[in-house]
Amino acid sequence: MSDKPSMMMKHRLMAVIGICVLALLGYMLVNMFHISVTEAEKYQQLANSQQLRSKVINATRGSIYDANMQFLAKSATVYTVIIDPGTLRSYMSDEETIAELKEKGTYVEFDDIVAFVAQTLDMDEDTVRDRFNRDGNYQELKKNVEKAVADKITEYADEHSLGALACIPATKRFYPENDLAANVIGHLHYDGYGIYGLEAYYEEYLAGVDGRILTAKDSAGNDIPYRYKQNYDAQDGDSLVLNMDRTVQYYLEKALKEGVAKNNPADRASGIVMNAKTGAIYAMATVPGYDLNEPAEIYDEATAAQIEKITDEDEKQEATSAAWGKQWTNKAISELYYPGSVFKVITGSSALDEQVIDLDDTFSGATSIDVDGETFHNWSTRDFGAQTLQNAMTNSINPAFIQIGQKLGIDKFFQYFKAFGLTEKTGIDLPGETGSLYIDGDVMTNVDLAASSFGQANKITPIQMITAYAAAINGGYLMVPQVVDKIIDSNGNVVKDITSEVKRQVISEETSEEMRTILETVVNTSQGGNSYIQGYRIGGKSGTSQKIDEDKTGNTYVASYCAFAPADDPEIIILVMVDNPQGENYYGSLVAAPIVTAALTDILPYLGFFPEYTDEQLEQIQVSVSNFQYVSVKNAKKTIEDSYGLSVEVIGDGDTVIKQIPASGSVQRGGTVLLYTEEDEEIKTTTVPNLSGLTLEQAKSAMEDAGLNLSVKGSAVYEDGAVAGADQSVAANTEINQGEIVEVTFYAGEATSQ
Repeated sequence: MSDKPSMMMKHRLMAVIGICVLALLGYMLVNMFHISVTEAEKYQQLANSQQLRSKVINATRGSIYDANMQFLAKSATVYTVIIDPGTLRSYMSDEETIAELKEKGTYVEFDDIVAFVAQTLDMDEDTVRDRFNRDGNYQELKKNVEKAVADKITEYADEHSLGALACIPATKRFYPENDLAANVIGHLHYDGYGIYGLEAYYEEYLAGVDGRILTAKDSAGNDIPYRYKQNYDAQDGDSLVLNMDRTVQYYLEKALKEGVAKNNPADRASGIVMNAKTGAIYAMATVPGYDLNEPAEIYDEATAAQIEKITDEDEKQEATSAAWGKQWTNKAISELYYPGSVFKVITGSSALDEQVIDLDDTFSGATSIDVDGETFHNWSTRDFGAQTLQNAMTNSINPAFIQIGQKLGIDKFFQYFKAFGLTEKTGIDLPGETGSLYIDGDVMTNVDLAASSFGQANKITPIQMITAYAAAINGGYLMVPQVVDKIIDSNGNVVKDITSEVKRQVISEETSEEMRTILETVVNTSQGGNSYIQGYRIGGKSGTSQKIDEDKTGNTYVASYCAFAPADDPEIIILVMVDNPQGENYYGSLVAAPIVTAALTDILPYLGFFPEYTDEQLEQIQVSVSNFQYVSVKNAKKTIEDSYGLSVEVIGDGDTVIKQIPASGSVQRGGTVLLYTEEDEEIKTTTVPNLSGLTLEQAKSAMEDAGLNLSVKGSAVYEDGAVAGADQSVAANTEINQGEIVEVTFYAGEATSQ
């Protein structure tokens, strides 16, 4: 029998081999398809990582401007100082290079390099030496180095041929106004993206797009010549132009800070200035705020001191985090409060518009009212008798507005509550806006309706309150508040124009006009507890609410005030809210109204709204004294007497004014200016009287007897019964120069409405 394979065996073997070859070929084809098609991107990235070197070119972040194109935020060039340890080691070990540098006199020892870098960058030498000795080709020494320091490093590296030491340009966010509008502008994360305020909300526009430089590498990791390099330019971020005005913001914050210093609120204060017709936000502030250039610094000194005393590190960090969260939060849009009597504007407008009441109807002015077994008290223990809507608004009568709410009924009340935007966010272009907490009409009881009617049941944000109030007095239109006016590119071209947006008309033009008249009368009738400013037509309403959800005793309050001007054609509307004042007063009329008055006194003329006086008012207003030093006595005397309506006392026989008292400042008409005409003339002195509790006429008389000038503050000053407070600018019994100015604030003689 032959041991050679048969033909059948050969065919069988060939078939097996063929099958194996085909299987192997199929496997190879499948894998080739998988690698070249299915996972092409993955392997391309792996190849690129081995063959390409990528360097990021940072885009310049867009700026933030106020309405007058003043910088509120901008990016400045800073530098990151780096070292390449591998290149440095080559430098220190290359004998040929060392010999060449020594011949030039530019060689420098390793320890000298470390010492220079540490001293220039204000770093510890051991830290710098450690970075120099690490493995790898890139070690960061210090970020955010200013140009002057970076120039020293670069000059040193060039002088000693230190290619291993370099300064890479980067950008740093800079806020020229420090804490101004901090809670609106917001700040950046350490990685360079916005995390609060406008910086976060408009991140997509501000950030821009980083560029890249891609360079091919050879097998040794060296760059291949220039023709293998690709540049992708960075696209700089767009800039924001705000409706906010730096000067208006300053005036608002100045008034708020003075109010906070006086009333010491436990939970901060906030304010908003808005265009009543368009919703454009002119100013928005939370006080105290924080420094945008140092956001991690605890800005409130008392809070910082408390945290510093904590010894447990975990507890300290927890307290620090809580303080950060509080100071970075925009109170005007992110914190809820009971609006109190300011809300009566909404209740009154709704009832008028629905025609369930008219201006001649009367309501209870009693000290209390009972609703389904629940007793609601008025703010005063005085029975005011029958009250029209005008009376009830002026005197801020809770029982009257409960009755007005009952006239509306639950369904209609909630219908208007919703229409005024109080069940939804306003849509303001800022992050972190909070929605309201309210009692829905489906579950509202008569007791709930009663509390809601005077603003003591539903919690809203200040931005919701001011937009609803604006709708009540601007013709009935609910506007979307807008912080940003437009977005522009790096060449100044408009990328996006943000126009005013009307959500809906809530009440009629006629109802709105009636409400304007009512609120102007409120201010004019009780000037001491309102935002009365001579020469201006202003409407307004105060509010005092109890924080009953936080303090069941009812002894924790929120004081607020909302005003608008001109009253007949509103342009400017302002809301101030002081949360839990700790001073001797807590009524909105005594705490928030003076802040509004102080702010409007500066803001209105700045925005082009000037006072118009009656003849009687002209006799009462104060005048601002100019300095006539080195002017002839004759001319100075004539101008002071004829233009200012002040008396003049000339002291000495000279012809020229050598010294003037007061040198400047605002004084009551009828005051006296002392002009000294000789260098060695002795200055007359006098003792400051105690003005506390005196009426304006009594204060004038006391100051005149003392030979001093009176400057008055406070919206109550020209109201019957108004008296001077104890906070005069120069303490009683102090000896000062005759003619100097003493400033005193006047307050209403009787308790005013909430």
